[in-house]
Amino acid sequence: MAREHTDREYEQQLKSLRDQLHRMGAMVEEMIAHGVRALLERDSDRARRTIEADHQVNRLEVETDELCLRILARRQPVASDLRFITIALKLVTDLERIGDLAVNICERVLELNAEPPSPPYPDLSKMAGEARQMVREALDAFMASDAERAQRVIERDRLVDAYYAQLFRQLLTDMAHDPRAVYRATRIQSLAKYLERIGDHAQNLAEMVVFMVKGKDIRHLGRLEEPEGKHFPHGVLFICVGNSARSQMAEGFARRLFPPGIRVWSAGSRPAEGLSPRAVQVMREAGIDITGQRPKAVAEVPLGDVDTVITLCSEEVSLPLPGELRRERWELSDPGSTPGGEEIVLQAFRETRDAIRDRISAFLAELERPRR
Repeated sequence: MAREHTDREYEQQLKSLRDQLHRMGAMVEEMIAHGVRALLERDSDRARRTIEADHQVNRLEVETDELCLRILARRQPVASDLRFITIALKLVTDLERIGDLAVNICERVLELNAEPPSPPYPDLSKMAGEARQMVREALDAFMASDAERAQRVIERDRLVDAYYAQLFRQLLTDMAHDPRAVYRATRIQSLAKYLERIGDHAQNLAEMVVFMVKGKDIRHLGRLEEPEGKHFPHGVLFICVGNSARSQMAEGFARRLFPPGIRVWSAGSRPAEGLSPRAVQVMREAGIDITGQRPKAVAEVPLGDVDTVITLCSEEVSLPLPGELRRERWELSDPGSTPGGEEIVLQAFRETRDAIRDRISAFLAELERPRR
């Protein structure tokens, strides 16, 4: 908690500054929510009201700037107070731009509402929810002077980028299949880009919180420096086209062998209907039950939490996932394509299972080596 000043007038000015920032943040967050709701409900009146609300955000930006300058001129703050006020000056700029992006969203909504209804794009609403949550969390981190919370906001920006990349690919496919969809798709792509930019501004806010609390500028670096020592991933994704055998066995071993705190998923570009019974059998022989797992598409994985991607089959293409990821390819032959009787095929599954276990053990040993 911030230490209160003995000068009550000074303390009141700082409190007024915090209140104005909180009010401005709440307004832009609400503008995002109303813009997306106007899109989903085809509510043009709501979109127009949201556009009008931007005037209040602009006014708050000017008033907050003036208050910051008055405090700087009259109080000549130092140390943490100086960082707080200079960060507030930057903060309002990002908040005002978030408000402008919400206006842009509403303008595209008005254009789309003049057209026939479009098919739903679930990733767009997920992306909007994530961007709005990032803004809220960044502001809460600012009010609480919580650098760790701000760091989590920075890391979540990758999830917004992942939704944008996924939606962009879908829109390109729609336009290629139906030229009549071009007008609608370009507007939706603009909406997605505005949401992606809102995520970027929320990341800016969070980086400023880290500077305010720690006195360390992490812009363009993305996170606080990690100490020397073991460097474990946050989330590992195993990929194979059908996600029915090799990647599922890898997920099972990783859940057993990885230390607590590392999240693990498996997925595929064309997931099968169910798990391979042979994969289930040979994993059970190894003492691991994978019957609770299921094949799933990459889109079902929270990609923002993934920092390591391991591909287990040569058939799987290199998926265009966002962010700076560690990527490895463990190209193992499909045991299900082994010619011969059931026992021969099962033996191929056992050999693949053992190869996956050895690869994961080697991968884990590499992670446990201290970084210099």
